[in-house]
Amino acid sequence: MISRILLCLLTTLESVSSCALYDGNYVDSSYVDSRFDRDITTNCGPNDVPPVNRVNTSLNLYQLRQEMIKLDISAYIIPLDEENRLAWISGFTSSSGSAVVTLDEARLWTDGRYFLQASNQLDCNWFLMRMGQDGVPSIDDWIAQTLNKSQVTGADPQLVGAGDWLEWMETLADQGLELVITENLIDKIWTEENGRPPVQPRKIVVHDMKYAGENVSSKMQRLREKFSEMKVAGMLVTELDEVAWLFNLRGEGEASTSPFFESMALLTMDEAILWLKSSEVTEDILGHLNPSGCQSSNSCVKVNDIKDSIEQLEDWFQSQVVDKTVLVTSPSSYLTGANYAIYNIVPSTLRKLEESPILLMKSTKNEVENEGMMAAHVRDAVALCDWAAFMENEIQELGNRWTEISAAKLLKEYRMKQQDNKGLSFETIAAFGSNGAVIHYRPENSTDKAIDRSSLFLVDSGGQYLDGTTDVTRTFHYGKPTQEEKDRYTEVLRGAINLALVKAPEGTLDTSVDLATRQFLYNQGLEYRHGTGHGIGSYLAVHEGPTRIAMKRDKPAGLLPGMFFSDEPGFYKDGYFGIRLETILKVVPMDLDKEDFGPFIAFEPVTLVPFEPKLINFNELTREEVDWLNNYNSLINIRITTILEEAGNSRAVDWIKSRTQFIENPRRI
Repeated sequence: MISRILLCLLTTLESVSSCALYDGNYVDSSYVDSRFDRDITTNCGPNDVPPVNRVNTSLNLYQLRQEMIKLDISAYIIPLDEENRLAWISGFTSSSGSAVVTLDEARLWTDGRYFLQASNQLDCNWFLMRMGQDGVPSIDDWIAQTLNKSQVTGADPQLVGAGDWLEWMETLADQGLELVITENLIDKIWTEENGRPPVQPRKIVVHDMKYAGENVSSKMQRLREKFSEMKVAGMLVTELDEVAWLFNLRGEGEASTSPFFESMALLTMDEAILWLKSSEVTEDILGHLNPSGCQSSNSCVKVNDIKDSIEQLEDWFQSQVVDKTVLVTSPSSYLTGANYAIYNIVPSTLRKLEESPILLMKSTKNEVENEGMMAAHVRDAVALCDWAAFMENEIQELGNRWTEISAAKLLKEYRMKQQDNKGLSFETIAAFGSNGAVIHYRPENSTDKAIDRSSLFLVDSGGQYLDGTTDVTRTFHYGKPTQEEKDRYTEVLRGAINLALVKAPEGTLDTSVDLATRQFLYNQGLEYRHGTGHGIGSYLAVHEGPTRIAMKRDKPAGLLPGMFFSDEPGFYKDGYFGIRLETILKVVPMDLDKEDFGPFIAFEPVTLVPFEPKLINFNELTREEVDWLNNYNSLINIRITTILEEAGNSRAVDWIKSRTQFIENPRRI
């Protein structure tokens, strides 16, 4: 394989992109046939035209393999990371994925949200491994089946969670294979000299108590109480959102949509050490972390430079007179846990690999955070409704030209005008027509569609505010929808409503409520390849654990009052359209006269953006579903329409009112 790729490179020095096409000079027929047999990807036949957003990775893979040969490594694992190494080596841009490159193959694993995107973006050097489908092995199982005994696999331990590393190591060892620590090989070949963007430092700021609702000392105290329950003397806090939450700090800057910053912390019963980038530490931060009287509660925080963290952590363990067991976090819903490099520093007799207790503390919002999340969603809804009204007038009434990119850019401008907005919570998914079938599509210049009256327009977007994080999806149509589009939209809407209607005992597992949402698509033999919901942070991560609404999940989590999560069923018809409806719900206690069977919970909508009446088959709705929809529309008018009326925004008011008219009794009971 290497010689064929090299031949391709040598013959196309002027235009390497030509190698992204099928070429018999470096891909033999058996290689192509095996890919078709496995349904791994498309557009790799001799007469196929590659998708416009496909990236040629031939040179990158060749350079990586040369580095592997130098180290006598037969396979190299590239996980997802914040610096986009996976995207550079594979051309695949997403929020979920991992790759393995051997000396003659390159394979990428991703979940159902990204199958269509990956099949477009991956060039013909790559095999797509569709996670969760029958016959598709995990990364470690595939390596164990592929390599010969005594061959070596390498990876960067700073990018792999300890839980994953240990599992991989065990699987490979069972087959006589070895997993070894290496420096990052992508970093050796991808540099600023050949186009790698420099890492942008983030400004670190104090997250004010009027938004946080609990001071650092109190959070430390509660966490130390958890240490006693877990029989540990301390904890390494390595997840960036957990550091930000625990110390009431946030990161600012254009480099990321999440308010995080490079950091790590060690908290014990009598000590707190926080490692930060020293150039970003101000007197304000030091004063915030070391307020008057902090000595009496052991809540003073020693701040050190992050570049010295590994060495200082090693010294700390060596200096302990009394052995102290320290919690090292294992993987959770959206986090990898402590990386293997950190795990390896802790002496084996002193480490305990377990799920972080901060997960539950952070996801259960306090009263101030609750109020902030509600307020942020109101302002966000004002922006989104105002934008949606403008877009409908522009396209449906005036016929002006708008594309996915220009529409997304305008929506960002509307959000940025809102009080306390700190940018987007993720890059907007604005997907028209067939692009909507790519579940987590991102518009690019090469794929940017004009929006017209002929199909559905899916918009999944969100904002970061000082008092909360938002995430909302609505699907629009500026013309006359087909009956199929209406049928699928109605089934998705009924699923969303029925999840919102769930009442259950407090602590009910998130896995157990998913069927309420999927049942209407299941009745038609249809499905969507993503979870139904995720937890959401308070000016933190847009995807926050432990909550994840999905039936197929290894570690379900209980639903508790104070949690916020998304309710987002969808349907996607490849090559035609996509539908998704996402509303943030808040878990609240049910008001019961008696609690003979313990406390119960219900869900209240937090997102306040109307649905699209022209896409709803109202005669399919039950009375309970109509009642919920009428109540929801009433909330929108009370909380959103009144604000727009006071602002004199008649266009947005009319847009909302046209979608929130009272629905009379349905035909079905």
